Order: sequence, then structure tokens, then C-alpha cells
Amino acid sequence: MGLLQKRVLEVIDNLNWLLESHDSSVELLEVKGNKVVIHCEGQCMDCETDCVNVAFRERMPEVELVFQ
Repeated sequence: MGLLQKRVLEVIDNLNWLLESHDSSVELLEVKGNKVVIHCEGQCMDCETDCVNVAFRERMPEVELVFQ
């Protein structure tokens, strides 16, 4: 596991404890170069606060986040 993938998983772990209370979760599907592919489940998919994007922009602005 590379450093970028470890950092991505740390962000996802921090998000998931918050999202659990909203019956939601984020799962890492792939890291390829600076592209991070994730899957969101639950209410977070339609949430207006966009906390998943915000968390990645704040902690890892160098990655391109792709939702599947």
C-alpha cells in the first residue's frame, strides 16, 4: 500500500465515523496516480453539505476525486 492510498484511507476513516450517524458510508475503490475513485452509500449521496468533497479538498487538494 502506497503513501497516497494510506492518506486516502485516513480521510475515509475520519469521514465514515461521521457518516455512520446518517446511515451513510464511503468506500475506496481505486487509487490510480492522483485519481481517487470512491463509492458513497446512503443519504450522503444526495446531501447538500458535500462533506466528502470538502474533506478531500481540505486534506488532499492534489487528488482528483471520482464518485462511482
